Amino acid sequence: MNNFLIMARYQIKLLFRNYKSLILGFSLPIIMFFIFGNLLSNYQVYGDINLTSLLVPAYIPIIIINGVLVIYGQNFLVYKEQGNLIKYKLLGLRQITISTSMYFATLVFQILAVFVLIIFAYFTKGVEFPFSQSISLIGTFVLINILEYSIVFLLTSLVNKSVTYQSISLMIFYFQIFLGGLTFPPEMFPKFLKEIVYIFNPIIYGLEMMRDMWIGNKSFFDEGKNISILLLWSLFFFGLGFFFNKSNLNKNRDSKFVNVKQNT
Repeated sequence: MNNFLIMARYQIKLLFRNYKSLILGFSLPIIMFFIFGNLLSNYQVYGDINLTSLLVPAYIPIIIINGVLVIYGQNFLVYKEQGNLIKYKLLGLRQITISTSMYFATLVFQILAVFVLIIFAYFTKGVEFPFSQSISLIGTFVLINILEYSIVFLLTSLVNKSVTYQSISLMIFYFQIFLGGLTFPPEMFPKFLKEIVYIFNPIIYGLEMMRDMWIGNKSFFDEGKNISILLLWSLFFFGLGFFFNKSNLNKNRDSKFVNVKQNT
């Protein structure tokens, strides 16, 4: 536990020194809220709810995706690529400790970015935070984190180069935010596109949950269907990740065995 706390503190300092990622991470949802809050100010959903009040629960998943998929995944693969995981292992730190501390640093970033977005939305558009739904919103926040972490787990089992990962993660990032109803509301999608999104882009179920929690329509455990779908997708990505990790380990063992045999 002491190793984790020391490493987490170090990772937080390291993350917050990366001003470029921080500025983008904090400013992107705010800029989007400012632009789309004005563009879609007259657009209503669920009958009589102004869309501006539902932009915050749509942009919280964007913060999560950026934090987990882009920042955490990229940093973890850089560590792996540079051999830092092995170096720390020689110092007595397990990979799970390093990985968890890096994730914790990203989680701190996510929470701060969400607070900044909520404060900005309140002072510019009068969007109030539903404190009565705090527990349900936190549960949804955690569930989306699990989904994004499972995607990172899969990608890092397939990709060994940080440059390659960066390109792929950004493609998935834009796919999720633009075709997941996070930027433009799914109500604006054509019917055929909406059907495709609900099949291939599970983040939209996270959006539905965030919206329901925000406007107080449901509590967390009323969302059985959406919770199940998000967990099933997460298990699917984790399963694929474990499969490819095992395949890579077997290949490495076979390669070492062949090299030893050739040398003898």
